[in-house]
Amino acid sequence: MSFSQLANQDFDRAIKKGFWRKVLTRLTGKTNELLPFEEVRVKLPMRGQHYIGLKQVPIQNIVGSFGRYQDFDRAFLPTQKRTKARWVSINKAHYKQIFLPPVDLFKIGEIFFVKDGNHRVSVAHEQGQEFVDAFVTEINVPVVLTTETKLDDLDIKEAYADFLVKTNLAELRPGADIEMTTPEYYNGLLSHIDVHQWYLGEKQGSEVPYEEVLVSWYDNIYLPLVEVIRNTEILNDIPRSTEADLALWIMDYLSYLRLSNQRNSESNDEEAKLTASKYLIRNYPTPAVKKMLHVLNRVSWLENLIIQQEKVLFLDETQIQKIRPNAEINTTLPGQYQRIQEHIAVHRWYLGESMSREVSNEEAIASWYDKVYQPLVEIIREQEVLKEFPKRTETDLYLWIIEHQWYLRETYGDNIPVKDAVKLFTDDYSEKAVKKLLKALKKIK
Repeated sequence: MSFSQLANQDFDRAIKKGFWRKVLTRLTGKTNELLPFEEVRVKLPMRGQHYIGLKQVPIQNIVGSFGRYQDFDRAFLPTQKRTKARWVSINKAHYKQIFLPPVDLFKIGEIFFVKDGNHRVSVAHEQGQEFVDAFVTEINVPVVLTTETKLDDLDIKEAYADFLVKTNLAELRPGADIEMTTPEYYNGLLSHIDVHQWYLGEKQGSEVPYEEVLVSWYDNIYLPLVEVIRNTEILNDIPRSTEADLALWIMDYLSYLRLSNQRNSESNDEEAKLTASKYLIRNYPTPAVKKMLHVLNRVSWLENLIIQQEKVLFLDETQIQKIRPNAEINTTLPGQYQRIQEHIAVHRWYLGESMSREVSNEEAIASWYDKVYQPLVEIIREQEVLKEFPKRTETDLYLWIIEHQWYLRETYGDNIPVKDAVKLFTDDYSEKAVKKLLKALKKIK
């Protein structure tokens, strides 16, 4: 068989392979199109280019073309016959072992786009070559493109690139990976960053530079949450989502949970979780979010994470450990630190009224701790109340007893002493009392 016959036979076989590959990829949902360079250039900000020389490039990493992306599929099999003569002539040169010049490629991320030499790449691929000689020019973009990147992914890559440009996070925290599955999700992250900027501004009493905000948000909020996601392997239960997706959903969920607790201090944990879940599903009506909420309801680490974050904010905002270094304020339930701050705010107002002057936050915290919190904790210790409430803390009891005291005053109109409130609370709500009540209820027919 002549070289010409062999070359034509190879082309006919390549066309057939291309057809069946197209059918297979449609059935499996995999990508089969080459990435168009122009589409990438329009969507992604390009930060300059530089020539890196003659290289041996893995053919499997060449997944795009400068101008002929419709003439070949993802495996560089021909999809049309109008350029058959060009393909066959190059294939004949291969059989004759005629030297062909290197192809010209653009490199973006981990992948390559053919600037010149599409047919040479196609023939080399069909002949089983693993590498091709190429003159390579590298183009810098803020996101990473891989051999798995599809045409449909470019909108997400564009949103990610915009996010990185706005935040400069790639420069501030090299190696940060915040890949998401939906372009709009990046707006959600930007909203959380804005809230963090407001919080830092309130704390410092002045506007905080955006770069400082970004670093604080990434180091103290985003990354710790991602580490929890990794350590708990929750992502295994929620396929087709990313760490960043889950981080955003959980941040939103925690925000809704805090809001629910603040709006209704009488609601229990389950009611607050149900309200937060409804808000989250309304904003993200996807099966993945519903699956995540189902998983979160079976784990204990989320509640611990909430409490830990609330404690960090409480200590940061009050600086109580500087004001009273020996202070140990720990709670086991979400939303409690916010209630302590409300107690301090009320105490500050009373101090200001009684002294007829403005009371500083630091003075109010010291007075609250010395005259309200610590005396009640001493009574809790004297009466050994913690024995009646396993797995709870002195801070939990402080909050419950104070609220019980307020309830008694509202109900009976008397000034109930703290010691009496402690005893009444213990009698009414201790584990022994609850067991006794349940036992009595069982006897009722």
